[in-house]
Amino acid sequence: MSAPPSTSPPDDRRLLQLHRGPVYPPSNGEEVRIWRTAAWFRRYGDVTLAHPCEGGRTVEGVRFLDVANPALDRKATRIYLWNALLAAGADNPFDRLQTRQTVRTLRREGPFDVVCCESPQVLRAGVALARHFDAHLLLNKHNAMFELLDQQLGSRPIPGTVRRRAVRQLRELEQRGIDCADAVVFQSRRDRERFAVPDETASAVVENGTDVAGIREGGDPAAVRESLGIDPAAFVCVFVGAYDYEPNAAAAHVVVDRLAPALPDVEFVLVGRNPPATDRENVHAPGFVDDLPGALGMADVALCPLTMGSGTKLKLMDYLAAGLPVVTTSVGAQGVDLVDGEHALVRETPESMVEAVRTLRADPGRRRRLADAAAALGSTFGWETLLRGYDEVFAALTDRPPRRPKSLSLTGTPRS
Repeated sequence: MSAPPSTSPPDDRRLLQLHRGPVYPPSNGEEVRIWRTAAWFRRYGDVTLAHPCEGGRTVEGVRFLDVANPALDRKATRIYLWNALLAAGADNPFDRLQTRQTVRTLRREGPFDVVCCESPQVLRAGVALARHFDAHLLLNKHNAMFELLDQQLGSRPIPGTVRRRAVRQLRELEQRGIDCADAVVFQSRRDRERFAVPDETASAVVENGTDVAGIREGGDPAAVRESLGIDPAAFVCVFVGAYDYEPNAAAAHVVVDRLAPALPDVEFVLVGRNPPATDRENVHAPGFVDDLPGALGMADVALCPLTMGSGTKLKLMDYLAAGLPVVTTSVGAQGVDLVDGEHALVRETPESMVEAVRTLRADPGRRRRLADAAAALGSTFGWETLLRGYDEVFAALTDRPPRRPKSLSLTGTPRS
């Protein structure tokens, strides 16, 4: 934390949490994190989660509110079009228009004491609403988004000048948002180091977590194996992800096109929504599964072959909590203090991952040692333990008035 609190946060505040897309029921890492955070925020006051949804209902004490913004209803516009227009400048007519729609909807719902932004698409709206309600502005930084955009554009035939301009615009937008904020929470120390945080801004690193107890209940591994038609004696590798997210989709193709053909006597299971189509006999793609503990429990090895991304990966926390031997890239291990060869095997190429799986299959003793070390590390990533980091953030806000920036300026310091 940048400033230690002197008092406990009051529990009678009204919190408005903004996100660009659907959240509940959560089916990917980002959605799980937002939902867990929303539920945790109830300890600080009444929580309204504004996002594209069926509004007017309350789930586990969190009120849902539809932002009524057509630009955020479809992934094609809220992500792909929004990202593409960064090349024309972050301050573009589309973003101004969709921001006005969100603000128009939500300013009728106040007052609020804290406005929390979960994504850059709602950053301008968050700044405007924080000023309108004279509220504190909190940013939850899931990633250094400009880095992720750079990685994704780098895999496409896009001119370098266009790519660099879009990335530069997003980085500046993210930094100006931090300059406007009263508090910023990062998911990893590495992401925190990518930005300059003003001295007067409360900041913290709150890593991603997992439901340690729920994962360790184990589910029904035998039933999951049977449902997939996998022999009880087969050696199984599992990869968990939402495959409509480009880094996970690229990693899934590594599994399907590189790992599975090289290891025909190993069964590979892709767990998560929208998996890629495949006709490989040793690749199973059941999509979203209700019994995640059972899916993890049936595996011998967990995979995290990500080549792009930032922040900490919820799938890795799930693997560790399950006590699984893990083969991961360094990208997959970002933000986690794991030691190669002790908690996991860190390998950067498909060929080296194939050899790692072969080694683990042939050495049950090494699998057990990695599993034990992973379980011990995973025990430290329970959601309740990690989310307590927000206690200090909210206590710090109690001690200071809102900054009330006038707007999100992209040409210098925030106007106030």
